[in-house]
Amino acid sequence: MKKNAGFLFLSFLLICITAATATAQTKPQKQKVRYDTIIVKHITQPAKKAVPKPVAKPVVLQEIILPTPEYINQPYYFDKEGNKLIKLENANALMVTKKKTLGLKGAKQFLSMDATSSKIRFVAKKDIVFFIKTSGDVIDLTSYIKLYQFIPVEQKREVTITSKEGLITNKDEAKGRLLNFSVKMISKDNYQIQLPEQLEAGEYGFVWVKNMELKEFTVFAFGIDWKSSD
Repeated sequence: MKKNAGFLFLSFLLICITAATATAQTKPQKQKVRYDTIIVKHITQPAKKAVPKPVAKPVVLQEIILPTPEYINQPYYFDKEGNKLIKLENANALMVTKKKTLGLKGAKQFLSMDATSSKIRFVAKKDIVFFIKTSGDVIDLTSYIKLYQFIPVEQKREVTITSKEGLITNKDEAKGRLLNFSVKMISKDNYQIQLPEQLEAGEYGFVWVKNMELKEFTVFAFGIDWKSSD
């Protein structure tokens, strides 16, 4: 009886061990968590250079060098747009003295030169400027050079210089007229002749009058082809 009981006990124990072993084998094992390691290489970026802002350059005005006359005591027309000088017509004029009725109607002196118009003509409507160069011994330029407006008369150009009344009234009017101008020194011995008024269409000429006893004078002539009212 004791042998049977011992045998049963051993059998029961063996069954329990077998069952426990089977359970342990069928139980899923817990997987380990794997982590991937990512290596990031740090690259130091070079510092960006600051782009300088453009600096506005100051506007430099180009100095205009004015031309100078080639010959002394000879007026030149100044072309402002081209910054150049233009020679005037070089003509000769005779000083004519004329008496009427043996002087009873007076007498007059006038300059007379050939042709009714000058070959040198200008159409500029702005201020007309002339340059003149002297020898350095001229103190008052306006006392030695005069600007006259000439009048076409019988294939000639004339301007009255002096007129003297006689005992009998003379109805003849003076021809042409004397024009005023101002003078400004622009450099040593170089002057600018500026007219205070616009010139009307017509014939003009600069005349050196330093010696009025002469019978012949040099006239630096030019013509204007527009009217001041245009």
